[in-house]
Amino acid sequence: MEELINNENISRLDRIPVKRLVSKRDIGIEAFELENGHLMLEATFLDPYHLIRLNIHIDPHTKAITNAKSEFASHPHSICPLVAVKAKLLIGLKIERGITKMVSQRIGGSDGCIHLRELTLETINFAATTLIGFDEGFGLMSRDFNILAEEKKIDISKHLLKNSCFVFKE
Repeated sequence: MEELINNENISRLDRIPVKRLVSKRDIGIEAFELENGHLMLEATFLDPYHLIRLNIHIDPHTKAITNAKSEFASHPHSICPLVAVKAKLLIGLKIERGITKMVSQRIGGSDGCIHLRELTLETINFAATTLIGFDEGFGLMSRDFNILAEEKKIDISKHLLKNSCFVFKE
């Protein structure tokens, strides 16, 4: 037994390295159904330099963003909050193929903010997940959809998720 716990028998790769946390980034997203039936997502981007909030409303019938706003509550540079108004440029976009490119064009690049872009794309990905099954009458993030047999969920989702991952690879 002593041989098993002898450090010489443990490879260098198996040892837990000594580490010191130097930073952390969190993205949190919550989805709500509004009384008008729309989907509202509240998202935050938090790291030692930023606290960015994003609020997006989506009409689940059309998949269109009907309202969007952002706030830079904490930021490293005094001009960062000027980019917050860019969130309004998301209004009218539809949650569909090609939206990643549209988001990048509207709020990314040298006139935008990479962090707002990242937060927006994560939020839109979550919105897409929340909307799966809606057109088939299941509602937003439906428990009824989630408890379906795996084959049935795949059949319902495959046209939306084609080539998005290994499961939906054609």
